[in-house]
Amino acid sequence: MSHYTTTTDTPTHHAAANPHCHTIREASCRLLLDELPVGVLQIGDDETIRFANARFAGMLGYTPAAFPASLHELIHPDTHFHSRHTWKDLWHTMRKFEVPIRFRCKNGHYIATDNLVQLMLDENGQPDFALLVSRPAPSDCKQESIMHLSLSDPLTSLPTRNYLDSFLPEAIARSRKNGKMLALLELNINRFRIVNESLGYDAGDALLRQIARRLVHAVHEGDTVIRAGGDEFIVVLENIGTPADTAAIASRLMQTVTEPMTLAGHAFSVTVSIGASLCPRDASDSRTLLRYADIALAEARKKPTGNIRFFHPGMHIAPPVKLKLESELRRALEKNEFVLFYQPRLSLKTGEIAGLEALIRWRHPEKGLLSPDTFIPFAEEIGLIGKIGHIVRHNLTRQLAQWRNRPGMVWPVAVNVSTCELCTGRLPESLKNMLKETGLRPGMLELEITESCLIENMHAVRTSLASIRKMGITISIDDFGSGYSSLRYLSSLPIDLLKIDASFIDGLTESDGMQSIVKSTIGMAHSLNMAVIAEGVSTREQLDILKAWECDQIQGYLCSPPLPPEKLEIFLQNHHSVLS
Repeated sequence: MSHYTTTTDTPTHHAAANPHCHTIREASCRLLLDELPVGVLQIGDDETIRFANARFAGMLGYTPAAFPASLHELIHPDTHFHSRHTWKDLWHTMRKFEVPIRFRCKNGHYIATDNLVQLMLDENGQPDFALLVSRPAPSDCKQESIMHLSLSDPLTSLPTRNYLDSFLPEAIARSRKNGKMLALLELNINRFRIVNESLGYDAGDALLRQIARRLVHAVHEGDTVIRAGGDEFIVVLENIGTPADTAAIASRLMQTVTEPMTLAGHAFSVTVSIGASLCPRDASDSRTLLRYADIALAEARKKPTGNIRFFHPGMHIAPPVKLKLESELRRALEKNEFVLFYQPRLSLKTGEIAGLEALIRWRHPEKGLLSPDTFIPFAEEIGLIGKIGHIVRHNLTRQLAQWRNRPGMVWPVAVNVSTCELCTGRLPESLKNMLKETGLRPGMLELEITESCLIENMHAVRTSLASIRKMGITISIDDFGSGYSSLRYLSSLPIDLLKIDASFIDGLTESDGMQSIVKSTIGMAHSLNMAVIAEGVSTREQLDILKAWECDQIQGYLCSPPLPPEKLEIFLQNHHSVLS
């Protein structure tokens, strides 16, 4: 359930937390209280708020589940009611009184209210809690009404974009404090205009209300669903452990929205496009996070059917820069400016080199050696990744053919493959021809698929991978943990190796949470008969931890940085195990 839900589904966290809340905690009573045209607070003797009805929460711009826990946080310090003497008088004399209070709204402004306060007794006649009944003062009624309308969408009862503007920075701060990720999902309903044009605007409104309800019930408690306007919604996911959690929720939202519904007597279904950005991976401020989600949504909407896209840096290159970069990439293909570096992998069982990874670099005539993250995402976007991938594999197989006759140079070499290439279905045949031309054994090649791309076309990827693995080529998943899948999701694919992303290894010695994630990933991968490679290992402490957990291999600067072929040969000739 989301933050924006009614107390008829689940009691607020204040009421649920206190076992002495008798009648108010009953669902029927909560429903009645939520329907009242006045605000109601239940307050303990220590000023904790045990319950706030929907009217009071909305009056101050909150949702019931996200309401402050203490009266002290809400009322103006100059309010007479808030003096400790008056509060003690209430509990000792049990008197009932009326008092004006200036309550602090979520946006920081204060609203004047008239209030009736009365002490309530338990079954033994002892003070149990204070009941406060509140309504805006006459001078502030119009202001409160305007504020409520600006924060709550009248059609769906969801929070609006105005609410998001104040809520999102606070959510980001909470995630940062808790050491968790935050995800922002922007959803656009496809074919919405057709509903309005063919079934009428009443049907369109009914569709939006149904989708709003479905989204609220599909997310976890603590997450927030917002109507951004028109046919767009925003979902804020807090306390995200890994990007894989975001993908699982995004997929569930897509599936929930697309389930058939009845509109104006007609069976109907819609699809949804989703763009996502992650904090702090993509950005750490609300404005940039929203902009990146917008960009990802625009990419998702390029497909006519439902699609999920996660932001990556290649998406927001300015048009003039894109034109220049495309021209330079085409020139690089013609002049063969792409080169391969090789990074060794170390076996933690034997201490010997277990394999290599081929890493592409662009030897730019003006900018020097460029890493793949500066051009590969854009190459995928403009459709050049297939040509680049073909050149990489062509150069690699010929390099392996040269090394085949050199003593001490026979190791399997992994090379990254774009999911775009897997989806075309032509990759298996291309690999078969290359192996035939060079006479290489299939076991000399390993294909690495970046985890984050798998969600976009699962069926086509599975078909291509099955054909490739049947040839005898090893399959590995690269950067596991930085993408959007899970081990259960990956278990349906023909995978031999799993590479844990370097970001998890980097915090291994400082974070118990990271240790728990990495250790459980190794165990689960082994249970699925996958060997595990840890990327980015740079210290002896990291190595010792991974060895104790029976990680199979490591890759990183502790063993060796990526090297050009001539330097790699020297390194391999003089290699001494870091395990000794």
